[in-house]
Amino acid sequence: MEAVPEHPSEDGGEDHTEQETSLQEPAVKPKQPALKKVSTSSQSSRRVSFGDGGVNHIEPEISLQVPAVEPKQPVPLKKVSTTSQTSRRVSHVSSTSSAPGRRRSRKGSFFVADNPYADSLSAYEPEESDDDSINGKMSMKTKVRDSRFCQRKRIVRIIVLLCLLLGLALGLIFGMAIKKEHDRTAGSEDGTVLESYGRDGIWNNIRLPKTLTPLKYNLHIRTDLTNFTFNGTIDIFIKCIKNTEVVLIHSTQLEIPLHTVTIHPENMHHEKDRLHLKRDPWFHEEHQYLVVELKTPLKAGSVYKFSAMFSAPLLHDYNAGYYRTPYDTATGERWNAATLTALTLARRVFPCFDEPSFKANFTLTLDHEPSYIAIANMPIESNTTLEDGWVRSKFEESVPISTYLVAWCVTDFAYKEITTQNGVLMRVWAREDAVDTVEYALQIGATILDFFDEYFGTKFPLPKLDSIALPGFPYGGMENWGLISYKPSRFLYKESVSPARNKEGICSIVAHELAHQWFGNSVTLKWWDDTWLNEGFASYVGPYLGANHAEPEWGLNDMFTIRSMHPVMTIDSLSTSRPISLPVATNEEILQQFDLISYRKGASIIRMCSNFLGEATFRKGLKKYLAEFEYGNAVRDDLWKHLNDVAKEDGRLFIDVKEIMDTWTLQMGYPVVTVTREYGRADGNLHFRTDQERFLLNPQSNMTTNYGDLGYKWYVPLTYTTSRDAQFDMPSQEWLSPGHKLTVSVTGVEESDWLFVNVEARGYYRVNYDENNWQLLTQQLVDNHQVFGVTSRSALISDAFNLARAGSLNQVIALNITQYLTSERDYVPWVTVKDVTGYIGDMLGKTGAYGDFQKYMLHLVTPLYQDLGWTDPGTHVKRQAQGIAVSLACSFGNEHCVTEASRLFAEWMQNPSVNPIPPDVKQAVYCTAIQHGDQKESTFAMEQLETTNSDTEKLLLREALACTQMSWLLQSYLTDTLDTPEDTKTVLANVAKNSIGARMVWDFFWENWDVLRKTYGDRAFYFADMVSSITAKLNTKYELKQLQSLIKDHPDQGSGERALQQAVESTQANIRWIQNNYNDVATWLSNQIDTLGL
Repeated sequence: MEAVPEHPSEDGGEDHTEQETSLQEPAVKPKQPALKKVSTSSQSSRRVSFGDGGVNHIEPEISLQVPAVEPKQPVPLKKVSTTSQTSRRVSHVSSTSSAPGRRRSRKGSFFVADNPYADSLSAYEPEESDDDSINGKMSMKTKVRDSRFCQRKRIVRIIVLLCLLLGLALGLIFGMAIKKEHDRTAGSEDGTVLESYGRDGIWNNIRLPKTLTPLKYNLHIRTDLTNFTFNGTIDIFIKCIKNTEVVLIHSTQLEIPLHTVTIHPENMHHEKDRLHLKRDPWFHEEHQYLVVELKTPLKAGSVYKFSAMFSAPLLHDYNAGYYRTPYDTATGERWNAATLTALTLARRVFPCFDEPSFKANFTLTLDHEPSYIAIANMPIESNTTLEDGWVRSKFEESVPISTYLVAWCVTDFAYKEITTQNGVLMRVWAREDAVDTVEYALQIGATILDFFDEYFGTKFPLPKLDSIALPGFPYGGMENWGLISYKPSRFLYKESVSPARNKEGICSIVAHELAHQWFGNSVTLKWWDDTWLNEGFASYVGPYLGANHAEPEWGLNDMFTIRSMHPVMTIDSLSTSRPISLPVATNEEILQQFDLISYRKGASIIRMCSNFLGEATFRKGLKKYLAEFEYGNAVRDDLWKHLNDVAKEDGRLFIDVKEIMDTWTLQMGYPVVTVTREYGRADGNLHFRTDQERFLLNPQSNMTTNYGDLGYKWYVPLTYTTSRDAQFDMPSQEWLSPGHKLTVSVTGVEESDWLFVNVEARGYYRVNYDENNWQLLTQQLVDNHQVFGVTSRSALISDAFNLARAGSLNQVIALNITQYLTSERDYVPWVTVKDVTGYIGDMLGKTGAYGDFQKYMLHLVTPLYQDLGWTDPGTHVKRQAQGIAVSLACSFGNEHCVTEASRLFAEWMQNPSVNPIPPDVKQAVYCTAIQHGDQKESTFAMEQLETTNSDTEKLLLREALACTQMSWLLQSYLTDTLDTPEDTKTVLANVAKNSIGARMVWDFFWENWDVLRKTYGDRAFYFADMVSSITAKLNTKYELKQLQSLIKDHPDQGSGERALQQAVESTQANIRWIQNNYNDVATWLSNQIDTLGL
């Protein structure tokens, strides 16, 4: 899965309400399943939900059209009140349907079982005697006597109460001890898992027990895109591993008629063969289990069939698991239905064992309206027209697959197809009016799939591979086996419209998702604590092996630092980062695993491992790993073992791979290696000492953490070269081990020669030198920067500015490096420059030094701008360099750039049907014209946004609209985004980049916290990315206090929790940077302006 902005939920479910004064159920909305009471021969009456009589149910063996039957002894409705503030719908069930007093919750409603003891459970209140007064007259003696009697009564009551409390306390302690011993020794002589019910049981764990494993699912779904509902039946064939009388199946937000929940021995389907239950199935809300308790245990080694019916509304909510998604056509709005079962959403679509290690074969049958077609993981086996005119599509049985990869789509899209050299049918689906933009993704996908077949040594196992561009898809892509879903703006390409960067992004994301067909689909992580095994591998072997093979002239390996490593190093240099491999125990923690650490740090340490092992050895180890665990699950140690075995065979390593890599996966952060040269040695050779420590952007930050560490020391593969040999392809290598310093001697190197460590940034660490070596490196850049490769130049710039930001290097030394940039023409170093100087610009934006900063940056970028100009520069990389040149030149006020951008935009406004702006400078031109224009430019851009059918163009226009300098337009843009929530994150992030809008978007975020948290807070990526982009420029104590207040006032932060912690630390680091560096930077800039005569 590739992270990009998500879309919000839309509440399409029932309006559940609960009032203390009434238990009347509310009217059910149209299109929602009707509620009826049913009874069966084996279970007592209860509330269930079916479709209305007009729905043609899909299971021929079991009819969902069950007549309503009233219970023989209806249970009276009772008033119920709870401490919850959330309104709910309350129903009732018979007293035999669950353990006494148990509350069962499902899909926003809960069942309250009738308690036969309720009337006797009233609070004890001692009655006051009224014998003390008769008509208000008593003798004093009697009053005194009775007064003493009352006092004695009170004393006795107090003593009795104290005894009761003491007895209760002792009983509780003794009971807990008994329970603890019971839990420890639970089980019978025959090995049956025996658990108590109520609050104690195996359902009180987020992880499924290892007593059962699914073998096969038969899943039948009927999708109604007219009434926006779906219903279905499921049979799960389950093998019993250890005797158990409890079956746990994940299920949430589904209406399940409980009488349809049955368990039979395999191949025994009659009612008489049905296993008897202790009580009705019930739902464990916290861990999202359907709990089935049996009277007799399932026997180890036997196979059973679990069956159930279910239904749910088909919501316009990408977090629903199975959702509807709209798109516009010439004839009006149309809808598709698609699954997104990633992470833990499959349980919202069908009951299942929803953990990645519970792989099984799936046979899928989809019923749909005849105007649609169905596609799924596997090829279609048959299409049958039903009596009502609907179509039944049955698909071939799948290979073993995890539930989060199960996928299907009911659509009316068009497609193009191609057959790969290895015989795989590839089809790419898109809206009919966009199908002409799928050609690049189709061709590049076939090339990369064939490459991976050969590179990994195992063939793609399915006969076909579909990909579909789904409007509004919340992620860049999702790697469902045999049916990959994509966000259209990250997948569709048109040469005359899309920039080169967009084309590169399509190639990279296609390669990422195809890499997942091996890393994630064939070999799957056992649990989400090793999320990086899936995402880190796909993020490295996809773009930097697969895409690089498909487009070798692009130099994608040179872009690794700017696309992956440098962005994550910023996050990982905070004390609020996390280890890459981290135990997770809640759904919220699972969501937070999908971040830059898993994706980009994962890719970075895998790349580092490939470099120190050697590519041939690394590839050999991957082949063995993939072959052994094909169709299975693995943990990180499985990978380390195979890499270690081949490293020993090839004589590549003397240190155990696991020992090395544990230092990178089991603790957060990374080191800065300090290199100190020894000058003035009599032997005339180079001698340097190296040491390591954890690199922190804010060394004064709170280091308290719940995560373990290994002393924050790492095994560091130290590569180096000098000006004497300038060996960047095969540099020398040493190992810097934890707890040791390293001294290296190099013959034939003089004091005037520079030393460069971490060649081509192959290791995941930063390097600091003594001041003299920094000066030697800086001078080499000025004299001839091309001695260093583009990756090494990028690394030098990034290291220097981040070390200065942390206070480990004088900021002036870092600024001096920029003086060579008037000669720099390559794209990769300029991306790094834009990043590191952009931070300084953000910090100076509200100070008097910003004017000098703007002049100096314009001086640096003008030669690049003049060299590349406005005409097509030719190559892919040159086109991207042109885009960054125009962007920087216009943003820093180059008059020619601003004039040309405004002219091109005005020409487009005069003839909207013909856009004269070159694709690679569109972003800069749109923004510049709106920034320097008035309301008419913004109005025109908004009109184009509403009428274009190009997803790439929409993305560019949304970003440009945030460039206006009119605060009221920005405020309107922010307010309107609440009406188009699918664009909220993009709008907020873009407005936050605007110097005028940064404060406005922070205030907007603060004021609209509740709706933003509710809409996005339970989604991977989205909320955390929103928090990071909005808080990036905060740099005052007042803003820090506001941020801390926000966190304190809103403790439920969902998937944004870690991002908010990191925002506090980053804001503290920003404040510290201004305090420590502002005067030096302002003075240096002033001197440069004077020296250069700017």
